[in-house]
Amino acid sequence: MGLPRGHLFWLLLLLAAACSGILFTLYSSAVGPYPGPRSGARNATSSRAFFGRKASNAGTRKSPHCRHSLYLAIQKHPHFRALFELSTPVLLSGGLFTQELWDRLSQHKAPYGWQGLSRQAINSTLSLLNGSESSELFTASGKPPSTCIRCAVVGNGGILNGSRQGLNIDAHDYVFRLNGAVIKGFEKDVGTKTSFYGFTVNTMKNSLISYWNLGFTSVPQGQDLRYIFIPSDIRDYVMLRSAILGVPVPEGPDKGDSPARTARPAAGPVPFPSPRSPTCPTTARAALSTSSMGPRPQTYFGPEASARKFKLLHPDFISYLRERLVPMDSSQATTGNFLTTISSE
Repeated sequence: MGLPRGHLFWLLLLLAAACSGILFTLYSSAVGPYPGPRSGARNATSSRAFFGRKASNAGTRKSPHCRHSLYLAIQKHPHFRALFELSTPVLLSGGLFTQELWDRLSQHKAPYGWQGLSRQAINSTLSLLNGSESSELFTASGKPPSTCIRCAVVGNGGILNGSRQGLNIDAHDYVFRLNGAVIKGFEKDVGTKTSFYGFTVNTMKNSLISYWNLGFTSVPQGQDLRYIFIPSDIRDYVMLRSAILGVPVPEGPDKGDSPARTARPAAGPVPFPSPRSPTCPTTARAALSTSSMGPRPQTYFGPEASARKFKLLHPDFISYLRERLVPMDSSQATTGNFLTTISSE
């Protein structure tokens, strides 16, 4: 089940723009030393802890010191200081799975918890996310530098069409894209760099159909690219496990991805048949959505997709975003909400 759209209040205009898929953000995030988390709060994979040293493919536009620290700006403003809780865990990995966590999250339905979901399926997935890279957004390598990290979050609403902002976007340290990340043919407007691709399995597959005619024929792939799974249902945990192991999806709406039905993908992205081409009749649109005849997980993420390429959002972070940063008259947060908040925290 996908995440319904929502509206955000004016103080979080940044999130509102990303939510509708039309945002190109230009802002800085602090990665300097932070004080410890609040007493009693979990400090593992918190938004303070999950910043490591910038990856080797970071851009060159860096300042020696971060003069416009978002963290410091939050601390100076009482309203935002009350909104942002920087000790909230952002990423979920195997080391965090405990009986206490299971008991607590089992009281809440997905995406805010695990109520009604298979413990075995969740545990088997998290056990594969046992490396340090699974708990950190940026690969840790010693003490975090005191420089800014500049992030761009690119949606898929089309407002960048004709903007010629591609070079500005690519100049950022990290570029986040989501769902229907159309690039081919629009490089001058949206750039070519992709550091992180965020999605739910449902939004990813729907985007491969909805944005096909605009050129989104495959999920972004690359050696340094990382995937951010947003666990909206058990479907996401099952797909993540299969992607790491390189095996067909064993159950759920994506069951049927098998070697007998799909050849092992070649190097690089493998395109899907166009829903409007003679080889892909109208009924194939449903097939692509449900994967009753869909490709193996490697087709989406590449044949060399190991656990180090995947991140999984913590249900607590999803709850935090919904309770603190999305107004009560909205439904749930969107993919754009999550990526923008991750990149800014």
